[in-house]
Amino acid sequence: MTFLAELGSVYLNALLPLFLYCGIGIVAHRTLELDRTTLSKVSVYVLLPPLFFSNLMKVTVQSQDILKVALFCILALGTMATIGKIYSKLVAFDTATSSSAVLSVTFFNAVNLGFPVALFAFGDEGLLFAGLLVAVNAVPHNGFSMYVAARGRMSRRESARAMARMPIFYVLIIATVFRLVGITLPEPVMAPITTMGQAAIPLILICVGMELASIRIKSMDPKLLGIVILRLFAAPLVAAVITSLIGIEGLLRSVLILIASMPSAMAPIVYARVFGGNVESLTQAVFYSTIGCFFSLPILIMLLT
Repeated sequence: MTFLAELGSVYLNALLPLFLYCGIGIVAHRTLELDRTTLSKVSVYVLLPPLFFSNLMKVTVQSQDILKVALFCILALGTMATIGKIYSKLVAFDTATSSSAVLSVTFFNAVNLGFPVALFAFGDEGLLFAGLLVAVNAVPHNGFSMYVAARGRMSRRESARAMARMPIFYVLIIATVFRLVGITLPEPVMAPITTMGQAAIPLILICVGMELASIRIKSMDPKLLGIVILRLFAAPLVAAVITSLIGIEGLLRSVLILIASMPSAMAPIVYARVFGGNVESLTQAVFYSTIGCFFSLPILIMLLT
């Protein structure tokens, strides 16, 4: 009983900020004449780059852990994307809906849910490994999700050009070079960069709330149910197999499996809005997988601990 009570407390602490920001977005959409596409572009082009730059400049990890987690990210995302693509063909999704289905199946909500759940289940060290996963996963997560979202409306060449215009990749290169050569920026420079980055997640969630307010949540389509099942139940199995194959053990293995089993990520909704894609299907997948994780995560945590 205590376990369930504490787990419920973690869910409340993790989801309350999410509901708050999304609620602001819902109210703003219904009361103000705001352009969702413009706000989405501000978050992607203006605020996300300083967020990743400041995180990369501050994170401290072991090189061996970075390599293992990087390999895990590549294999896990690639496997889930392949599964999502196969499923989309089996149920005959159109191109835009297929890209959104792949995004829903592949990408997980590591920050808003992953961090607090990892802290509760595994303590401070678990939170450290969760932060490592998010930092290493930044490039494949955002890069691939942008590409897939763009593929919903663009050709391969147009998708590549859209990605090349994204400042986040150049920011990540600069941050990596700075870390390798030992360059540190003075606090008067880093402080405004960090402050700008901190605004990224709230604005993204506000944009998600605006997307939620713009659609009607319908009864779950059987095809959508398949996406939710793949995200919540196939993903942990894939993560478990991959960690075993590449020799990841102990607490790191448990944290990677746990974080990879989170519900569908919200950031791809913004990317789908910017680049094209079936935003309604993606938003509903996020909504239903978030509800479903209340049933799947407690079982998974019990198995991992």
